[in-house]
Amino acid sequence: FSAQAGQLLTQRSALRHHWNILDDEVCFLFVGKLIPKKRVMDFLAGIDLARRAGAKVTGLVVGTGEQMEAVRAFVGARRVPVTLAGFLNQSEVARAYAAADCLVLPSDFGETWGLVVNEAMACGLPAIVSDQVGCGPDLVTENETGWVFPMGDVAALGGCMTHSAADAPRLAAMGFVAQKRVLHDYSISRAVDGTMQAITWLMAGSRGAA
Repeated sequence: FSAQAGQLLTQRSALRHHWNILDDEVCFLFVGKLIPKKRVMDFLAGIDLARRAGAKVTGLVVGTGEQMEAVRAFVGARRVPVTLAGFLNQSEVARAYAAADCLVLPSDFGETWGLVVNEAMACGLPAIVSDQVGCGPDLVTENETGWVFPMGDVAALGGCMTHSAADAPRLAAMGFVAQKRVLHDYSISRAVDGTMQAITWLMAGSRGAA
């Protein structure tokens, strides 16, 4: 993802234009199935609140699912500045990460980790996540790699969007910190090292018990 996003940076303006994202707008990205546990409706409400508060924001939704009609209805009725990209496979979704400025994952307690946060951070994006998203304590440090809000509190989510959209250069700087964290601490090699350390510890414990 990181390599793909790096290659796509030169196409960022064209990608944003393709999805109706203006150059002076901060784009918040939702990636996932449009199902209740992902709480995409909270994402839309947050965009709506931020826009009504005067923030120059827009949303990009990547994914399909049972709530698509509800999403379309909300966007149409409220005239929310959101583009629905539909499903993008793994080779295409990096285009969305390259076009956006910040990932939002408002999921409920069913989100045991939230791998899209790793993907987005690898592409240089900070993240706004609910306090029920599993990876939050590990990946999201407040005002450093993103923000955490109480799940279901759309006013708090809208406030995060409004606050972060006021300083786009800072968002980019936070994305750089997030990228360094996820590539350094959550790489395949670090996973192997952690697994080997666990095995060594278990083997030492079993020998001691014997």
